[in-house]
Amino acid sequence: MSRAPAADPIARIGRVFAIITALVCLTPLPLLLIVATSAVWQQGPWGQGFTLRWLAEGWRTVSPVAGNSLRLALVVLVIDLAIGIPAAWLLARGRFRGQELLRTLGVLPLAVPGIALALALTLAYPTWRAGGWLLVGAHIIYTLPFLIGALTPALARADLRERELVAATLGAGALRRLCFVVLPGVRGALLAAAVLVLTLSLGEFNVSFFLFSPTAKTLPVDLYAAYITGRIEVAAATTVWFLVFIIPAAIAIERLGGARTGQA
Repeated sequence: MSRAPAADPIARIGRVFAIITALVCLTPLPLLLIVATSAVWQQGPWGQGFTLRWLAEGWRTVSPVAGNSLRLALVVLVIDLAIGIPAAWLLARGRFRGQELLRTLGVLPLAVPGIALALALTLAYPTWRAGGWLLVGAHIIYTLPFLIGALTPALARADLRERELVAATLGAGALRRLCFVVLPGVRGALLAAAVLVLTLSLGEFNVSFFLFSPTAKTLPVDLYAAYITGRIEVAAATTVWFLVFIIPAAIAIERLGGARTGQA
């Protein structure tokens, strides 16, 4: 009788740490909801009773800027796709001098502190801030490397290139190969990258705090204002509504191939 293979101790240790990490990250969420529904949190959980007053007040705080954040994220996504798909194709398929340097420069903005990036953009384009385009540009600089990083490995896959060659030998032109071979072949990576861009834009605070205008305020900036100016219950309720926007997008990233996107 053959013996069952022994469990990998490294995998077992990794599983334990993963569970601990998940508990550490998820424990604050129910506490946040308890604070947001407690009439007076200073008296303990549900002190003076359960209430939805703070959630209603938090929604009144969040709702005026939620539309701004969503519009900003969608504009950033459209521009990222227009720039990122050709750039990822060039990095995946091109062979030219300076390719590695270009790849390095593409991720360089991620190493720059948000305040430094915001200050540089303000000094370079001071007239763009009032209309909100400076904020759009900052979000593009921050999110574009993630989209390119997710798409480049997908476009470089050997099996995808083989299917393109087969389609070409059967007479398919470049446009038909793009529409019926390439885009369906990278659909998972493209969708995951798009949701990732939306999530990053919705949650970005550093450059948003320094570049927002009264007509282009974002959710994270409003959340920060709630924490420094309001009651702890209102701040918690505002955070709950913020998570309502962010958590579904995070789940979508995982379902659409978040592990592959993260590895990219």
